[in-house]
Amino acid sequence: MKILIMGTGAIGGCYGGLLARGGADVVFMARGDNLEAIRERGLRVESATFGDFTVHPEAVDALDGAWTADLALFCVKGYHNEQAIADMSPAVGEGTTILTLQNGIGGGDQIGARFGGSSVLLGAAYIDAERTSPGVVAQRGSPPRIVLGEESGELSERAQAVADALNGAGIETELSSGILTALWSKLIYICALSGMTCITRASFSEVLETPQTLAMTRQVMSEALKVGQASGVALDDDIVDSVMAGFHEEKGGLISSMYTDLMAGNPLEVSLINGAVARIGEEVGVPTPANSIISACLSIADNRARGGN
Repeated sequence: MKILIMGTGAIGGCYGGLLARGGADVVFMARGDNLEAIRERGLRVESATFGDFTVHPEAVDALDGAWTADLALFCVKGYHNEQAIADMSPAVGEGTTILTLQNGIGGGDQIGARFGGSSVLLGAAYIDAERTSPGVVAQRGSPPRIVLGEESGELSERAQAVADALNGAGIETELSSGILTALWSKLIYICALSGMTCITRASFSEVLETPQTLAMTRQVMSEALKVGQASGVALDDDIVDSVMAGFHEEKGGLISSMYTDLMAGNPLEVSLINGAVARIGEEVGVPTPANSIISACLSIADNRARGGN
């Protein structure tokens, strides 16, 4: 199986590194000093689960169409989707499966619009990882995990083949007939963690310890739950309570990648997170005032980072 990793950051670096360590034929798409470091010294993964290791895979900054990927792991930040989709197109053929491992909702639709919906396999990545320096990725906390599946719910042979390949590399992978439930459950979580820390410019501990922002955190999640349910996604009514309980247990160690991007002056994935809830809410007739406010306010920082202001 020829595997293309689109986005050699924390997620792509860790999952791709594990696949390469397991002997898979992996090609990494990378840029700048990250590409240079991987070519010169290899890709180093410092893992709390697997120990530290270095692999020496092929790394490129452009694809020339000389080969076709059997599987592409789409791990770029959502604000890079348009460029990444164009960049990967030379390696995408009729038999290529593209597994999305992005935050939020909507990336799979963008990929499907370019390559056809049948090319897309939806996935939710559960991983605490960070690119600490060029060519180096650190994985902490619980073992990295992936839930993946067809949007239709079919337990297809190709989805099983992808799950087998990931499991074979030591990545705990679940093939699900309810992948939309998994994606929306994660979205509810991320809308609160990312949206609230970014809008307040505060730690999540401060957000949860302040009565007004604690109430808004619950509202953000409740809106996302209602939008998901109105869209036909099977979501438990008590998910907000269960997520909130987890937040209070782990609040001191929770940091969102969108908050990190905000503080660094990078573009934001807000259009696929709080913005997606607001957009889909309008389509299905569910009011989303909290998510709409977050999306609108963060659009200033996002536009500025993109050079719009």
